[in-house]
Amino acid sequence: MKQGLERVQRSWPWRARWSWAALAVLGVGCSGRCGGASGAGPLSKEEARAIPGAVVFLSERAGQKDVWQVSPDGTETPITQGPEDEYPGPVSPDGKSLLVVAVREVDGLQFQQLRVQPLSGGDAVPLHAPRARARNAAWSPDGAWLAAESDAQGFSDVVRLEPRAEAPEVRLTQVKEGCFEPAISPDGQEVAFVCSREGDPEIYVAKADGTNERRLTAFHREDRAPMWSPDGKWLVFVSDRENRERLYLMRPDGSDLRAVSGDAFAGDEREPAFSPDGKSLVYVSREPESRARMWRVPVEGGVPVALTDGQRRDDMPAWSPDGKYLAFVSEREGNTDVYLMRADGSGQTRLTTAKEPDWLPRWVARR
Repeated sequence: MKQGLERVQRSWPWRARWSWAALAVLGVGCSGRCGGASGAGPLSKEEARAIPGAVVFLSERAGQKDVWQVSPDGTETPITQGPEDEYPGPVSPDGKSLLVVAVREVDGLQFQQLRVQPLSGGDAVPLHAPRARARNAAWSPDGAWLAAESDAQGFSDVVRLEPRAEAPEVRLTQVKEGCFEPAISPDGQEVAFVCSREGDPEIYVAKADGTNERRLTAFHREDRAPMWSPDGKWLVFVSDRENRERLYLMRPDGSDLRAVSGDAFAGDEREPAFSPDGKSLVYVSREPESRARMWRVPVEGGVPVALTDGQRRDDMPAWSPDGKYLAFVSEREGNTDVYLMRADGSGQTRLTTAKEPDWLPRWVARR
């Protein structure tokens, strides 16, 4: 599931140590499609300090999963320190709050709870009692409401709720086979989601009140994880219709369907992230031996350019609000850490330093 708990609850194998010397040959094997040509070394301290905003991420340094924050100059501070596992969700549109999914296990059963965590400090606001399914939440553009998966009234409904304690949930879908992974359009007028009502996951779009539902994909394989472009002109999604996971773009009416990587497919594709101006898409290709590589491609079409060299696991890209930098996760130095680079792949710089895994970065704008 897109940004879902199923996918983020994964282990990070401790892999062979990669030296900084490997970065010096950034681009080996790119066959003329490598990025990062403007410099293989890390960002200078002066450039890092000038980058606006901060990166929140998940850290396992305290034994459980907590949310931390790191500034581009490498200063790390905790955001949550509860006894439960806490996963960072999306940042609110005003940059002041973070949606957190708190997870606990009781007698072998897992319970989840959506909470709004103020980034300036203070207690998180739980939105409901713990339950088996509460995840994959998305903010409306004005921050006034959320869409999320919920099992409060059915197996898995897409619901709409306000970001306050004990807010009532409005069901946008009522499908016994389940609907998942809501994504709210940039104008807040529509919600894209996945439903399995006809036996396999397909992409749907409905108005923000759940009416006027329309099905966008119809293929006997799995289509999932829809995401809107910032201008609302495109939806990107994952499909295994070619017997391999691949990213596709289509218009919100289902037209103009095409594979993101065109003829340059390089391994199972996932984790798309539109640039803030909507002109570029960064994504991850999974390659043999647990390696993963990040690519950048123009949304209007073109040949993907490699941002990392594919010699290790580099994934989970997150754009800076100004579109000039990317945070990402890498295992290049043996640990799993959050890194930073310019949007062309140059200046790759380690941000976090704990021995335990740090991952799932999300960028916060300073306002």
